[in-house]
Amino acid sequence: METNRLQVVAGQSVKGGLTAKQEAFAQGVAQGKTLSEAYRLAYDCQRMKDASIWTEASQLMDNPKVVQRVHALQEAKEERVLLDHARLKRLVLEKLHKEATTAESDSARIRALELLGKSIAMFTDKVEQETTHKSAKEIEEELIARLSRL
Repeated sequence: METNRLQVVAGQSVKGGLTAKQEAFAQGVAQGKTLSEAYRLAYDCQRMKDASIWTEASQLMDNPKVVQRVHALQEAKEERVLLDHARLKRLVLEKLHKEATTAESDSARIRALELLGKSIAMFTDKVEQETTHKSAKEIEEELIARLSRL
């Protein structure tokens, strides 16, 4: 398993070749903040104009190491969300299965089985649609005929 260690080099923390401020910026961007917001959180911008902040933030995002870190953080977040979703789904299905096999009332067992069936798309209806292609002239004639009947 890869460990993420902070190393101290020349007085600055470095993570994956990034300074602590670059890491903070990357984390802000990965959390969904705008480039300017992330830059303001990571750097001292009290005397900077908005245009300068935007320029600096854009230049920072041109750094391949920063971009790579942002992508890594975003992928890790997506993976955590997917794992949480999968765990929750598994828990619900396990509880439904238990309810379907051990519930005291018939209606509770049937409802649990129904929900389990729906979770695997067992009860979906197939809808077939027939489409016909008509020319603009045919559609116009059909509309005129319907309007004349009114």
